[in-house]
Amino acid sequence: MLNAGQAAFEVEAPRAGLLRRKRKNRRVAIQRRSLTNAVAGVGARVGRAGLRVGRVLGKLVLLLSVIAGCLWGGRWAIRHVVDSPRFQIRAVEFSPTPHLGQAEVLGLAAVSPGDKLLGVDTDAVAARIATHPWVASVRASRRLPSSLVLDVTERHAVAAAALSGLYLIDESGRPFKRATMDEADGLPVLTGIDRARYAQMRDVSEAAFREALAVLRQYQERPGRPPVGEVSIDPGFGFSLLLLEGGAEIRLGQGNYSKKLAQLDQILEAVMAKEMGGLSALRIVHLDLPESGRIPVLLRTGSAESSTPPKAASAKIAKN
Repeated sequence: MLNAGQAAFEVEAPRAGLLRRKRKNRRVAIQRRSLTNAVAGVGARVGRAGLRVGRVLGKLVLLLSVIAGCLWGGRWAIRHVVDSPRFQIRAVEFSPTPHLGQAEVLGLAAVSPGDKLLGVDTDAVAARIATHPWVASVRASRRLPSSLVLDVTERHAVAAAALSGLYLIDESGRPFKRATMDEADGLPVLTGIDRARYAQMRDVSEAAFREALAVLRQYQERPGRPPVGEVSIDPGFGFSLLLLEGGAEIRLGQGNYSKKLAQLDQILEAVMAKEMGGLSALRIVHLDLPESGRIPVLLRTGSAESSTPPKAASAKIAKN
């Protein structure tokens, strides 16, 4: 019972379920992998890696097989074409030169009708032909289906050099062949450099030959000048021309050849005009001395010799 003025409260007792919640113990379970499981995992990974490697290797082997097959097939096809009768040599195209005939060139080329055209080494063929002394250059090529073409350029002998025997000289000043009497006939002879000197100083000697040939060409440019039989080379003195008729010696020395040859023309004209026996009367013309208005000339007048040119010749020379 409550007194007056006191309120009555009814307190509801809490539910046992709410006040007491059932708590569960959470246990952490740590599982350790067994050795069998570890080995199985590693084996699986290795297996997967091996499978990938196997796939790559399989593709590589397949690719190599395809390449090998293509190479083999290509080689077989090439061999079939090379061996085909259609590509056998039936003709060797070559224009004979004055010193090279068809038979000689075929012997040097070492080819014959029926050989495999595509199997011929054209560089080797050209090299064999180039061993001939008269060959300056050669080019070998194929003309399908059955022709071998040989383009040969022959050397041109412009002089002979006295090198313990006569040797033919080409435009480059290079001795290329020992000369026979027939080959040397009509060619001017270069003297003054022997075989030993040439062997010791080949480049210098060939340069001297080239300069001698240049002097000779300059002399031959004017028609009517007497033929030259010999060009003498002296490393210290210079060049001398020996005329074929009469053997007169024209001493040019070194340099200023155009002017010296013009003076020689005046002397030759004077000698011929005075009826002094022509070129046979002329012995030595000194165009190698310093200019003095007069050029010493030695003449053959019987047994007498003179060192003074004829007045007409000296007068003409003095006006130049």
